[in-house]
Formats: sequence, C-alpha cells, structure tokens
Amino acid sequence: MRKILVSLSVIGIVSAVVIGATMAYFGDTETSTGNTMTAGSIDLKIDLHCPDNGCDFPLRDLLDKPAFFQECDIKPGDSGEVTISWHVYDNNAWARIRVADIYDYENNCTDPEIEAGDLTCDNNDPAHGELSQNLYLTVWLDEGEKPGWQCSEKPECSEDPLEGDNILNGIEDDPTFGKRVHNPLSSFLEGYVFDEEFIGSTTYYVGLKWSIPEDAGNIIQTDSLTGKIIMEAVQSRNNPNKEF
Repeated sequence: MRKILVSLSVIGIVSAVVIGATMAYFGDTETSTGNTMTAGSIDLKIDLHCPDNGCDFPLRDLLDKPAFFQECDIKPGDSGEVTISWHVYDNNAWARIRVADIYDYENNCTDPEIEAGDLTCDNNDPAHGELSQNLYLTVWLDEGEKPGWQCSEKPECSEDPLEGDNILNGIEDDPTFGKRVHNPLSSFLEGYVFDEEFIGSTTYYVGLKWSIPEDAGNIIQTDSLTGKIIMEAVQSRNNPNKEF
C-alpha cells in the first residue's frame, strides 16, 4: 500500500511542474504616443460674371445674397445667363445645385390670361402663379474647347480662352462644351448633382441660363416668382454615393 501512495505523489508533483511551465511566455511591447486626429474642411466660395447687366461680384461666401437674376417684364422667348465660378477648399467634393423656397404669385389676371385658361386669377396664394411651370433652367460646366480645367482664374486664360466664357461667345448650345441639363425649374427642387468630382482648390466654371419657351402663351401674364438658388459641396472621399 505504501508504494502505491508514493507513486501517486510523484505523479502529482510532475503534473504541477508541467502546468507551471506553460505560464512562461516570450514577449515585447511597443507604444505609439502623441496620436492626434484633425478634422479636414470644405469651404465653398462663389464668384459671378453677368454678361448683360454688370452684376459681377468677386469670390466670396454668398450669405444668401446677392441675387443671380433680377428680371422684369419677361416674355415668352426671353432668356438670361450668368457664369459662376466654384472654388472648393480644401478637400475634393461632389457639387450640387438646387432651387428652394419658390413663391409663384398670380398677381391677378389680364383678359388674355383668363382666355388662356387661368383658373386661379382671384387667388394671390404663392402656389397659384404659372410662371415657374413655364420657366426652364439650364446648367452646364463651362469647360471651354479643351476637356478638363486649364484656367485658374478668369479673365486671363491663355491656355483655353473660351473656358468660362462660352456663353459670352453665343455658343452655349455647342455640345463640345460639356454636359448640359435643361429642365423645368421645378425639377431642380431635388437638386442636380454634377457627375464630375470637384478637385480641391481648383476653379470650376458653371453656366446658368433661364429661359421661357416661345409657346408659353398668355397664361403667365402678370405672374411673378421669387426663390433661392442653392449651391452645395460635400466631401467625395468615403462618399461614393454622393450623399448630401
């Protein structure tokens, strides 16, 4: 009996030695210190060139003014246009343009307006005018004759003199000057997002043109509207779906 007990004790001691050996590891530790995170920024600034009425203004934050368009006595077949330069600092960005706060005033009616089928002549509610239904907005990137962007600023641009100036030369409908969107004003309530990525600290020229079709007719007589044109930029990195 004693031999058996001794043998069991030996086994127990050996087992303890084995367990203790598994607790010894090789190791090393390195520490990175001084980590910082700094947020980037996007700052959109706009300047404006009006070929017709000299309403130009230099690069700035708009702060809700001035207006791009202030038109009176417009008629079917009329149009107007401006060139806007967009400057996005400092990150690359997607760009969107949209309209908001459209107030469409009836301002009562003339006899021709009534004869044209206007049924809301006695109502001056901002939703009852017909001008916004017959007003079109055209938007395009005014790249000039060469693809891409050669000019840092206007009016000096020896590399591509027509960049940012095609409307001044009467060639805004030439398809070689980039993609255009020509839609009723109401379609811009949801906004139009440009296909191109706007590269940080690069100048982009955007053409804006309003127009009224020649067949709009008398139903827009005496009507007026006011509204906002909103330009937005949102970072493109990590934003492939162009979420605003």
